[in-house]
Amino acid sequence: MGRGPRKRAKAAAAAATQAAATKETGPEADAEPSEPAPKKRRRQAEAGEESGDEMLTVDRAASRLSRWAEDEAKQQRWLESRGGGLEGRLEENGASILRLRDFLPLDMAECVLTLLKSLPEEAWELSQRSEKEAAQHRFASADVMDIPQLAPLRSVFWKLLPSLHGEPTLPIFSAGRYGEADYIGRHDDKAHVPFFDGNTIYSRTVAAIWYLTKDWDESDGGQLEDLEEGPDDPNRRLVPIFNSLVVFKVPHWHAVTAVTAKRPRYSIFGWWHQKGKRYDLDASTEGGKAKKPKVIKRRKKKPMQGAVSAA
Repeated sequence: MGRGPRKRAKAAAAAATQAAATKETGPEADAEPSEPAPKKRRRQAEAGEESGDEMLTVDRAASRLSRWAEDEAKQQRWLESRGGGLEGRLEENGASILRLRDFLPLDMAECVLTLLKSLPEEAWELSQRSEKEAAQHRFASADVMDIPQLAPLRSVFWKLLPSLHGEPTLPIFSAGRYGEADYIGRHDDKAHVPFFDGNTIYSRTVAAIWYLTKDWDESDGGQLEDLEEGPDDPNRRLVPIFNSLVVFKVPHWHAVTAVTAKRPRYSIFGWWHQKGKRYDLDASTEGGKAKKPKVIKRRKKKPMQGAVSAA
């Protein structure tokens, strides 16, 4: 039912009075002004972030990751916004495990998670070992260089730590998927890895894990257990938080508790290697047995049957 002329005039007068009061007093002092939309979009673009308005498809995720990884200027701005690479942080942190939340752009974490979820089952290689004299474990992995859509990540990780103590590094990273009951027993990550011709030995010197599963909590298991912290130390177990990066120097004793969740836990993990034998491989590392190492060779990018395709 419509209002009469007198009521409409009264309402208009009240609105005019309210507008005048607002003009004189302005917004409340404790109200936070919203960020202008153009400025917000520019900030997101410079940080490598994208608007979440559109559904993130596999093709779009692969395209965004590739564009960001190839944009040197954008990556430099990203690194500067995070205070630079990892070497200084590692030196300041000493022998402890370093955790960095939201160190990598949130949009890139979303893209990589989308790609990991889309991988066909044949892309994952199950790794397990149950004998007591070695590091017991069970989980699935895939070398990022075997997945064309994830291959740009290697250059990203190289930029994070191109050198350590004045010597160049060589990053080798993989995708990880932990299902229910998957775990890794006590180990220190030490390894001598023959690269390229089999005669050039590199050692793992720094390890990293980029956690990529959302809404994961302590009850889901799959926590990184720092065995060099005391049993009552609150930092002994680290819950995998989405888009958090965990970094530590090798060797460092640690484990991964068994996953109890019914859904998989995704991550990107690996090591920066440096030339030479940087430490001895004792019985605790190799289980007291001689083990023939796998030779790491340069890979040619090729599409994998059933794998995702980039736009």
